[in-house]
Amino acid sequence: MNTDELLALLVRHREDLRRWLDDDQYRTFLTMLERLREAGTDPERVAMATMAVVRSLWPVPDDAGELARAVHLHGRSVAVTAVVPSQDAVLAALEALYAAPSSTPPGPRREPEPEPEPGPEPTAEPASEPATVAAVVAAAKRRLLAEPSRAAAPVGSPSAGSEPADVIVLADPESGPRSPDFQFDPGTGRPRDIVVRVNRILLADRDPWGAADWWLGGNSWLGGRPAALIGQIPDERLADAALALMEEGR
Repeated sequence: MNTDELLALLVRHREDLRRWLDDDQYRTFLTMLERLREAGTDPERVAMATMAVVRSLWPVPDDAGELARAVHLHGRSVAVTAVVPSQDAVLAALEALYAAPSSTPPGPRREPEPEPEPGPEPTAEPASEPATVAAVVAAAKRRLLAEPSRAAAPVGSPSAGSEPADVIVLADPESGPRSPDFQFDPGTGRPRDIVVRVNRILLADRDPWGAADWWLGGNSWLGGRPAALIGQIPDERLADAALALMEEGR
Protein backbone atom coordinates (compact mmCIF):
# COMPACT_ATOMS: atom_id res chain seq x y z
CA MET A 1 0.00 0.00 0.00
CA ASN A 2 1.29 3.47 -0.85
CA THR A 3 0.41 6.96 0.39
CA ASP A 4 -2.35 7.52 -2.19
CA GLU A 5 -3.97 4.19 -1.35
CA LEU A 6 -3.71 4.97 2.37
CA LEU A 7 -5.54 8.29 1.85
CA ALA A 8 -8.33 6.53 -0.05
CA LEU A 9 -8.59 3.90 2.68
CA LEU A 10 -8.82 6.57 5.39
CA VAL A 11 -11.63 8.35 3.57
CA ARG A 12 -13.57 5.10 3.09
CA HIS A 13 -13.34 4.37 6.81
CA ARG A 14 -13.74 7.91 8.14
CA GLU A 15 -16.79 7.00 10.24
CA ASP A 16 -14.95 4.01 11.70
CA LEU A 17 -11.99 6.25 12.57
CA ARG A 18 -14.29 8.53 14.57
CA ARG A 19 -15.21 5.49 16.67
CA TRP A 20 -11.73 4.01 16.94
CA LEU A 21 -10.00 7.29 17.91
CA ASP A 22 -11.08 9.54 20.75
CA ASP A 23 -11.37 13.30 20.11
CA ASP A 24 -7.77 14.11 21.04
CA GLN A 25 -6.41 11.22 18.97
CA TYR A 26 -8.53 12.26 15.98
CA ARG A 27 -7.31 15.87 16.22
CA THR A 28 -3.71 14.65 16.29
CA PHE A 29 -4.42 12.45 13.25
CA LEU A 30 -5.82 15.45 11.31
CA THR A 31 -2.79 17.52 12.33
CA MET A 32 -0.48 14.89 10.84
CA LEU A 33 -2.51 14.90 7.62
CA GLU A 34 -2.02 18.67 7.46
CA ARG A 35 1.72 18.06 7.63
CA LEU A 36 1.42 15.67 4.69
CA ARG A 37 -0.29 18.45 2.74
CA GLU A 38 2.46 20.92 3.69
CA ALA A 39 5.17 18.45 2.59
CA GLY A 40 4.26 19.19 -1.04
CA THR A 41 6.40 17.28 -3.54
CA ASP A 42 9.52 16.82 -1.42
CA PRO A 43 9.89 13.00 -1.19
CA GLU A 44 11.80 13.09 2.10
CA ARG A 45 9.26 15.33 3.82
CA VAL A 46 6.39 13.26 2.37
CA ALA A 47 7.95 10.14 3.88
CA MET A 48 8.33 11.83 7.27
CA ALA A 49 4.74 13.06 7.15
CA THR A 50 3.43 9.66 6.05
CA MET A 51 5.19 8.05 9.00
CA ALA A 52 3.60 10.64 11.31
CA VAL A 53 0.13 9.87 9.91
CA VAL A 54 0.72 6.15 10.44
CA ARG A 55 1.97 6.73 14.00
CA SER A 56 -1.15 8.77 14.81
CA LEU A 57 -3.29 5.77 13.78
CA TRP A 58 -1.71 3.23 16.12
CA PRO A 59 -4.79 3.33 18.45
CA VAL A 60 -6.72 1.68 15.60
CA PRO A 61 -7.63 -1.82 16.87
CA ASP A 62 -5.93 -4.92 15.51
CA ASP A 63 -9.23 -6.25 14.13
CA ALA A 64 -9.78 -3.22 11.86
CA GLY A 65 -9.16 -5.17 8.67
CA GLU A 66 -7.08 -3.63 5.90
CA LEU A 67 -6.52 -0.41 7.81
CA ALA A 68 -5.00 -2.31 10.74
CA ARG A 69 -2.78 -4.27 8.37
CA ALA A 70 -1.50 -1.02 6.82
CA VAL A 71 -0.91 0.69 10.16
CA HIS A 72 0.57 -1.98 12.41
CA LEU A 73 1.24 -5.14 10.52
CA HIS A 74 3.35 -7.63 12.47
CA GLY A 75 4.04 -5.82 15.70
CA ARG A 76 3.34 -2.30 14.45
CA SER A 77 5.91 -2.14 11.69
CA VAL A 78 4.96 0.23 8.88
CA ALA A 79 3.39 -1.39 5.83
CA VAL A 80 2.95 1.82 3.82
CA THR A 81 5.24 2.94 0.99
CA ALA A 82 5.70 6.70 0.74
CA VAL A 83 4.94 8.26 -2.63
CA VAL A 84 4.23 11.93 -3.31
CA PRO A 85 0.43 12.30 -3.44
CA SER A 86 -1.29 14.99 -5.49
CA GLN A 87 -2.37 18.07 -3.56
CA ASP A 88 -5.93 17.47 -4.79
CA ALA A 89 -5.91 14.00 -3.23
CA VAL A 90 -4.65 15.30 0.13
CA LEU A 91 -7.09 18.22 0.20
CA ALA A 92 -10.03 15.96 -0.74
CA ALA A 93 -9.07 13.53 2.02
CA LEU A 94 -8.76 16.35 4.56
CA GLU A 95 -12.15 17.76 3.59
CA ALA A 96 -13.83 14.36 3.97
CA LEU A 97 -12.08 13.53 7.25
CA TYR A 98 -12.73 16.92 8.83
CA ALA A 99 -16.42 16.49 7.94
CA ALA A 100 -16.68 13.00 9.45
CA PRO A 101 -19.28 13.12 12.24
CA SER A 102 -18.11 12.56 15.79
CA SER A 103 -19.32 9.27 17.16
CA THR A 104 -21.94 9.05 19.86
CA PRO A 105 -21.48 6.34 22.50
CA PRO A 106 -19.57 3.52 20.84
CA GLY A 107 -21.75 0.97 19.15
CA PRO A 108 -20.83 -2.45 17.82
CA ARG A 109 -17.74 -2.37 15.69
CA ARG A 110 -18.33 -3.47 12.13
CA GLU A 111 -15.75 -5.24 10.07
CA PRO A 112 -14.57 -3.06 7.17
CA GLU A 113 -15.82 -4.07 3.75
CA PRO A 114 -13.45 -6.18 1.66
CA GLU A 115 -10.97 -4.18 -0.34
CA PRO A 116 -11.62 -4.07 -4.11
CA GLU A 117 -9.20 -5.81 -6.40
CA PRO A 118 -6.33 -3.44 -7.20
CA GLY A 119 -6.43 -1.91 -10.65
CA PRO A 120 -3.48 -1.36 -12.97
CA GLU A 121 -0.66 0.74 -11.58
CA PRO A 122 -0.57 4.34 -12.89
CA THR A 123 2.13 4.95 -15.48
CA ALA A 124 2.39 8.73 -15.27
CA GLU A 125 5.67 8.84 -13.32
CA PRO A 126 7.59 5.58 -13.71
CA ALA A 127 11.34 5.85 -12.98
CA SER A 128 12.70 4.69 -9.67
CA GLU A 129 11.11 2.51 -7.00
CA PRO A 130 9.60 4.63 -4.20
CA ALA A 131 11.64 4.42 -1.03
CA THR A 132 10.14 2.72 1.97
CA VAL A 133 8.97 5.03 4.73
CA ALA A 134 11.40 3.55 7.23
CA ALA A 135 14.45 4.07 4.98
CA VAL A 136 13.61 7.65 4.06
CA VAL A 137 12.67 8.60 7.62
CA ALA A 138 15.96 7.14 8.87
CA ALA A 139 17.83 9.33 6.35
CA ALA A 140 15.80 12.38 7.40
CA LYS A 141 16.57 11.74 11.07
CA ARG A 142 20.29 11.50 10.29
CA ARG A 143 20.04 14.85 8.47
CA LEU A 144 18.29 16.51 11.41
CA LEU A 145 20.73 15.04 13.95
CA ALA A 146 23.64 16.39 11.88
CA GLU A 147 22.46 19.96 12.55
CA PRO A 148 24.24 21.86 15.39
CA SER A 149 22.74 20.81 18.71
CA ARG A 150 23.36 20.59 22.44
CA ALA A 151 22.51 18.13 25.22
CA ALA A 152 18.84 18.48 26.14
CA ALA A 153 18.07 20.06 29.50
CA PRO A 154 15.26 18.86 31.78
CA VAL A 155 11.87 20.53 31.37
CA GLY A 156 11.48 23.40 33.81
CA SER A 157 15.13 24.43 33.69
CA PRO A 158 16.01 27.88 32.25
CA SER A 159 17.35 26.35 29.02
CA ALA A 160 14.39 24.03 28.40
CA GLY A 161 11.29 26.13 28.98
CA SER A 162 8.39 25.43 31.28
CA GLU A 163 6.40 23.02 29.07
CA PRO A 164 7.45 19.82 27.23
CA ALA A 165 6.53 21.40 23.88
CA ASP A 166 8.68 24.52 24.40
CA VAL A 167 11.94 23.03 23.10
CA ILE A 168 12.42 20.27 20.53
CA VAL A 169 14.28 17.26 21.91
CA LEU A 170 15.51 14.63 19.44
CA ALA A 171 16.53 11.14 20.50
CA ASP A 172 20.07 10.57 19.22
CA PRO A 173 20.96 6.87 19.55
CA GLU A 174 24.64 7.75 20.04
CA SER A 175 24.59 10.99 22.06
CA GLY A 176 21.27 10.78 23.88
CA PRO A 177 18.59 13.51 23.87
CA ARG A 178 19.68 16.56 21.84
CA SER A 179 18.13 19.98 21.25
CA PRO A 180 18.86 21.79 17.96
CA ASP A 181 20.87 24.98 18.60
CA PHE A 182 18.72 27.35 16.52
CA GLN A 183 16.16 27.33 19.34
CA PHE A 184 18.34 29.22 21.79
CA ASP A 185 19.34 32.86 22.18
CA PRO A 186 23.14 32.90 21.76
CA GLY A 187 23.52 35.53 24.49
CA THR A 188 21.38 34.04 27.26
CA GLY A 189 21.20 30.37 26.27
CA ARG A 190 17.45 30.47 26.89
CA PRO A 191 14.84 29.37 24.35
CA ARG A 192 13.82 32.17 21.98
CA ASP A 193 10.27 33.40 22.58
CA ILE A 194 9.22 32.84 18.97
CA VAL A 195 10.66 29.32 19.03
CA VAL A 196 8.65 28.43 22.14
CA ARG A 197 5.53 29.92 20.57
CA VAL A 198 5.93 28.02 17.29
CA ASN A 199 6.99 24.76 18.96
CA ARG A 200 3.78 24.78 20.96
CA ILE A 201 1.79 25.32 17.76
CA LEU A 202 3.68 22.43 16.11
CA LEU A 203 3.08 20.09 19.09
CA ALA A 204 6.81 19.56 19.41
CA ASP A 205 6.38 17.29 22.42
CA ARG A 206 4.20 14.88 20.41
CA ASP A 207 6.15 14.95 17.15
CA PRO A 208 9.61 16.42 17.72
CA TRP A 209 10.96 15.09 14.40
CA GLY A 210 8.13 16.74 12.46
CA ALA A 211 8.66 20.03 14.31
CA ALA A 212 12.42 19.90 13.68
CA ASP A 213 11.81 19.16 10.01
CA TRP A 214 9.50 22.18 9.74
CA TRP A 215 12.15 24.49 11.23
CA LEU A 216 15.10 23.02 9.34
CA GLY A 217 13.48 22.20 5.99
CA GLY A 218 12.60 24.50 3.14
CA ASN A 219 9.35 26.44 3.37
CA SER A 220 7.97 27.80 0.10
CA TRP A 221 5.59 30.20 1.86
CA LEU A 222 8.39 31.81 3.87
CA GLY A 223 11.00 31.53 1.11
CA GLY A 224 13.63 29.65 3.12
CA ARG A 225 14.33 27.55 6.19
CA PRO A 226 12.31 28.95 9.11
CA ALA A 227 15.24 28.45 11.52
CA ALA A 228 17.45 30.65 9.32
CA LEU A 229 14.76 33.35 9.16
CA ILE A 230 14.53 33.93 12.92
CA GLY A 231 15.26 37.62 13.44
CA GLN A 232 15.24 38.20 9.68
CA ILE A 233 11.47 38.31 9.25
CA PRO A 234 8.73 39.34 11.73
CA ASP A 235 7.95 36.73 14.36
CA GLU A 236 4.29 36.91 13.35
CA ARG A 237 5.12 35.52 9.91
CA LEU A 238 6.79 32.48 11.45
CA ALA A 239 3.85 31.92 13.77
CA ASP A 240 1.35 32.40 10.94
CA ALA A 241 3.19 29.86 8.78
CA ALA A 242 3.03 27.29 11.57
CA LEU A 243 -0.64 28.02 12.20
CA ALA A 244 -1.41 27.71 8.48
CA LEU A 245 0.02 24.19 8.61
CA MET A 246 -1.71 23.11 11.81
CA GLU A 247 -5.10 24.78 11.58
CA GLU A 248 -6.04 25.06 7.92
CA GLY A 249 -9.51 23.74 7.32
CA ARG A 250 -10.59 23.76 10.99
